[in-house]
Amino acid sequence: MRTHATFRIGLAVAAGAIIAGCANGSESPATSSSSTPTSAPPPSAAPSSVPAPSSPATESTTAPAGEPPTGKPLPTITLTDKPPKEPTDQQPSTGWVAGMVTRGGKGPCYGLIADDGQRYALYSTAGTEMTQGDRVKVQLETTPIRIYCGPGTLMAMTGYERIK
Repeated sequence: MRTHATFRIGLAVAAGAIIAGCANGSESPATSSSSTPTSAPPPSAAPSSVPAPSSPATESTTAPAGEPPTGKPLPTITLTDKPPKEPTDQQPSTGWVAGMVTRGGKGPCYGLIADDGQRYALYSTAGTEMTQGDRVKVQLETTPIRIYCGPGTLMAMTGYERIK
């Protein structure tokens, strides 16, 4: 069993080395290392009057520190002077909402379609009995509980009045 793990680790290292070599350019690592003579001086020791041909490996190292090798600047976060006065995330409306019960019962989950067309999944542990098809007015609050009470925006029902 131990030899299988050692074999797999060796295979992963070899695959990583091949992939890393292929990511640097179109040459394979075997051809790029064998085509470079060992007696040639490194590119930094080349005479300054003759520019050395650029290779993919030297392009990435010669790019400025703040720019990627493609020459395009990196995206940055824009800072604002003051925080926004209004919430930037759309929060469901709280307060009293009138509508029709789409899923009733004794709770804790109910369904409601408001008069404006918004669908709500209501949660209440008060044990209120609601009948499907009734017109009601309910008081809604956002809830920290994340449970599934059916389709719609999950809200906590804190008040209930039946509309006659």
